[in-house]
Amino acid sequence: MREVITRRLTSWTEGDEKFSVLPDLFLIDGGSVHARIASEAVGSFSLAIPVLGMVKDDRHRTRALALPDGGEIGISSNPAVFAFIGRIQEETHRFAIEYQRSLRRRKIGSSLDAINGVGPVRRNALLGHFKTIAAIARADVEELGKVVPKSTAALVYEHFHPSAKTDMKEEERQ
Repeated sequence: MREVITRRLTSWTEGDEKFSVLPDLFLIDGGSVHARIASEAVGSFSLAIPVLGMVKDDRHRTRALALPDGGEIGISSNPAVFAFIGRIQEETHRFAIEYQRSLRRRKIGSSLDAINGVGPVRRNALLGHFKTIAAIARADVEELGKVVPKSTAALVYEHFHPSAKTDMKEEERQ
């Protein structure tokens, strides 16, 4: 939390145009501990921007706003505020999930995507069968050939074992 707020405010202090306007309020997806840490980060820039955390109930709905000092502001008595804060929290959650998924997608495919002849379909087939990149790297050509064509299996094997040459001739691969 401290790092995120610090990065945001550092961008502002450095004159980054995308961050040229300071927010009127920081709403943090978390309780008073997160709000306190974010508030300390804001204070380290000598700014007086309020920070509130969004506290969830046992059904994962926002029930209150948390102050950095541990106090809470109830929002359930005001349906408009309750709905508004709930929508903000849902959007924050959706954004975070999409961001994490994009990181995983990039990470999973990276070493397999560098292999000629391995596109998304063959990459997913290999990962579906072997589960991890490490397991794919440990597999021999015969095991790989059960999942992808033998020519692709040879290329995958050679990618992970550059000093090894398979018996397949260049013409057979094409």
